[in-house]
Amino acid sequence: MTPEDQETMVRRALNEIAKGNMNVFDEIAAPGLVWHEPPGPDIKGLDAYKQAIADRLRPYSDIQFTIDEFIRTGETNVMRYTMRGTHTGQIPGLSVPPTGKRITMTGLQMVHTVNGKAVEGWAYTDALGLMQQLGVAPPK
Repeated sequence: MTPEDQETMVRRALNEIAKGNMNVFDEIAAPGLVWHEPPGPDIKGLDAYKQAIADRLRPYSDIQFTIDEFIRTGETNVMRYTMRGTHTGQIPGLSVPPTGKRITMTGLQMVHTVNGKAVEGWAYTDALGLMQQLGVAPPK
């Protein structure tokens, strides 16, 4: 799979995920996927990953993803992205009522693939920036 093919597949997947279609992960990830996203515990297995992503996105409506940069080297993809949406629901693990605020969150993911499917990944997001936008953390 060429880097361009991989990026096209990831862009399509992000559009589906923004619509709430977590089944798109069946096309791009292996059943034994292991996902690392500090400071949380590792997520093991595709079904657990799909549930975790659905839970994380549920508090936001009108989600849009933008790929700001995509690099593929061998079987490794690195993506810098921006997510935008409106905070309209309860955030799991936080006692923050819906604010109705537009949010912008940036992140970086590195994913190892085998035969074009993700087998292990690492994600780093600007959670502090998100909490500042929602008024939960003091501004910069």
